[in-house]
Amino acid sequence: MRKPPLARTLISVLTSIALSIALGVGVAVSGGFTANAAAVPAAPGFIELEAGSDSSILVEWEAVPGATSYRIYRGTTAGGEGNTPYATVNAPADTFLDRGPLSSTLTYFYQVSAVNASGESPRTKEDASKTPPPIGTGGDVPGVTVGNSKVYYCKDALLGGFAWFQTLTGWFPSVLGSSGSTSPDKKVVDMAYAHEGTMTFNNVVVPTTGLYTVAWRYAFQGGLFPGVNNRQMGLKVNGTVITSTQSFPITGSFDTYQLSALQVRLNAGVNSITQFAVSDHGLSRVDQMIVTPATASSPAGPTNLTATPGAGSVTLTWTASASGAPTSYRIYRGTKSDGEANTPVGTVGGTTTTFTDTGLSNGKTYYYFVSAANAVGGSPNSNEVSAVPGTGPTPTATPTVTPTPTPTGTVSPPPGAPGVPFGIVITPRAGDILLQWGYQANVTWNVYRSTTPGGEGSTPYVRVTSPTYVDKAVTSGQRYYYQFTAVNGAGESARTAEVSALAQ
Repeated sequence: MRKPPLARTLISVLTSIALSIALGVGVAVSGGFTANAAAVPAAPGFIELEAGSDSSILVEWEAVPGATSYRIYRGTTAGGEGNTPYATVNAPADTFLDRGPLSSTLTYFYQVSAVNASGESPRTKEDASKTPPPIGTGGDVPGVTVGNSKVYYCKDALLGGFAWFQTLTGWFPSVLGSSGSTSPDKKVVDMAYAHEGTMTFNNVVVPTTGLYTVAWRYAFQGGLFPGVNNRQMGLKVNGTVITSTQSFPITGSFDTYQLSALQVRLNAGVNSITQFAVSDHGLSRVDQMIVTPATASSPAGPTNLTATPGAGSVTLTWTASASGAPTSYRIYRGTKSDGEANTPVGTVGGTTTTFTDTGLSNGKTYYYFVSAANAVGGSPNSNEVSAVPGTGPTPTATPTVTPTPTPTGTVSPPPGAPGVPFGIVITPRAGDILLQWGYQANVTWNVYRSTTPGGEGSTPYVRVTSPTYVDKAVTSGQRYYYQFTAVNGAGESARTAEVSALAQ
């Protein structure tokens, strides 16, 4: 039987739709609608990874229209993700938190694909991440009262070091008290200000015993205390006081930051680092603490050597080396100026700054200088002094300029020149290299740069007035070498040991 024209038209249209669906294309039909088959989705446009301080890795990707789920592939070697998804999440989710368990010693590689009823997309390009080492579990702030402490809950860590940043600010009277803890589990607490008290990181874990740089990024607004332009604070490492005079000069405002850093020796495994107030000027506002392996260097020379004669003896005192963490001081003696023997007459520990030379002849003049040493090597010599035993306290000082081997063949800085910069932290970033070092009062700093080891030359690359510099004139894939000096009216310090970074 002949079908009416309308029926033939409808059959033709439906046949066309069916054929188009089979071919995976769309066909327009009069009446205002379009029939489309679901195509296999495209691959997500990007994948990003973020390592968390709680031994997790957050996987993020670009959502794909039409995807109903996403498959996450993971491996521990490049290209080793395999064919079986590690996890699957349903759209519209575009993140996945991998809580493992993960090992901080392994690097994890990820890919993501999009899925719908028609199939699975190609995978994203591969990305890799590593979980950070454990961070501190928190700090107690004893002796504070509500109203004079501001608490920062911090949880981020940087790979390659440990860093704690301000993530939330506010007043928390319920957690402040005369002896209460301000540190919930698995969080680290910084403190903006307290009349009395401490800031402690109880679980700072480092892989090996050695020298590390502890650096605080802080802000200190002037005018809080009339005439006070510099807060001094103490530092304890594993319960031992390292210094009671760490300097935190004013930065101008609570929005202007700079570093205060020093080198300390940490033990492999868990360490406790405590910053404590030594006056009612309190603790500075700290928004970042970094612990990184120190650039190994020999100590700066001891300064301000003096000699006090006694009966058959001479007592020497000096100012400790400003950098380089000396492990010992060596005392050299002679009977004429610049005639000290090559073998030290005595050696004391790296925290001792006095020595008494006994068994001397009264009425005879003796000359001395002191040098510092650590595992890397010896420092420049101190100034030379002389004394005559048995004549009473009439020390004399004879400043000298002692040649010091450096990469550029310069001599020791003149008396009064600043100490060698310390606490160098060098961070390559996308498009630049961030250089940071410890603060020294009343100095400027020269930065020397080269693209070859030892090639920094005698002309500074740049001179800066704050202990930080961002080198933006870098080329990705090129390694850059740096040295630093401090400069004041008396002259320029010796250079730091050379450090380098590969530009990203």
